[in-house]
Amino acid sequence: MSRLDADRQQQAAEYARRRRRWSRLEFGLTAVLAAVLLLSPLSATFAAIFPTAVIPAAALYFVFLMVILDVVTLPLIYVSGLKLPRDYGLSRQDFRGWLGDHVKSLSMGIVFGAVAVGAVYGLMLWLPDWWWLGAWTGLMVVTLLLTVLAPVFIIPMFFKLKPMAEGDLKDRLEALAERTGVQVGGIYVMEFAAKTAQANAAVMGLGRTKRVAISDTLIDQYTPEEIELVMAHELGHQRHNDVWRLYTFQGMALLAVFALAAGLFSLLVPVLDYVNITDPAALPLLLTVFFVAGLPAMPLLSWFSRRREKAADAYALEVSGNPEVFISAMTRLTDQNLAEARPSGWLERLGQDHPSYEDRVKMAEDYSVRN
Repeated sequence: MSRLDADRQQQAAEYARRRRRWSRLEFGLTAVLAAVLLLSPLSATFAAIFPTAVIPAAALYFVFLMVILDVVTLPLIYVSGLKLPRDYGLSRQDFRGWLGDHVKSLSMGIVFGAVAVGAVYGLMLWLPDWWWLGAWTGLMVVTLLLTVLAPVFIIPMFFKLKPMAEGDLKDRLEALAERTGVQVGGIYVMEFAAKTAQANAAVMGLGRTKRVAISDTLIDQYTPEEIELVMAHELGHQRHNDVWRLYTFQGMALLAVFALAAGLFSLLVPVLDYVNITDPAALPLLLTVFFVAGLPAMPLLSWFSRRREKAADAYALEVSGNPEVFISAMTRLTDQNLAEARPSGWLERLGQDHPSYEDRVKMAEDYSVRN
């Protein structure tokens, strides 16, 4: 007999189905805009607005494209990002708060993206045959830097982080970290409750910025044993060096993506009558080929993430020795976050980065039988 709430699972299936529908509409609209730019003189017309110098022209053209795309797709983003979560009781934000977060996220994406595009076009000018390798190297460096800075600068822009207050729970979690031999820079509370009804926990940062963050929605609604189990899972990631494992695996996958994208780009630039690979008008083509080249890597990265999550689950079971608490925590998280016990679409299953609820429960049941 399922431990999950049947009504919540019905809502989860409806919610996932409706979100997929809106995501497909957003993707379709983006694809139409890309096709128009690629198959008409419109991209050259837009690119001509900006300075003749290649690097600033490409960077400014990127900003222009991102703003236009956001304006066109904003109604769809609003529905999937705020209206649907509010309809199903997941979001507690009003429109003003949601829009503020959206603008912050968009602004960060535009700034980082414009710098990246400018750097890529600079590499094309200086290393026309190997620009993609330089771009990949730069991405790996920036990714590492952002991993270090995320808990200090990026996450606090959206969720307040504060050190966990002294008390029994903190003592319990610190004792768990000491028992497992995992050093963390601190245990923090992530203030979810003002924005969402969902619960989560994560290990973030590297070196001195490394910390465990647990949402207040989890702390307020779960038993100490369940919270300890969730933290044991996060400590498992640290014990297994998963940050570095994921960084290395993603890096190798992205190296192949960059090489493939560069080959496609060089092949298609003359076919579509662009001047050369440094033509700012070819920016929509460059973004498109990176998207296409990245498609085969997505299920591969998801598979690797599921493997690391499964290993962290196994570690949590070994540390706690209590499969019933594990099942209880996973059940409550699945119900609270309105997640499907097993995603219905094969594409979604292929792309999920965590094992399904059913797989996690089966692991705990198998552990119980063995022990």
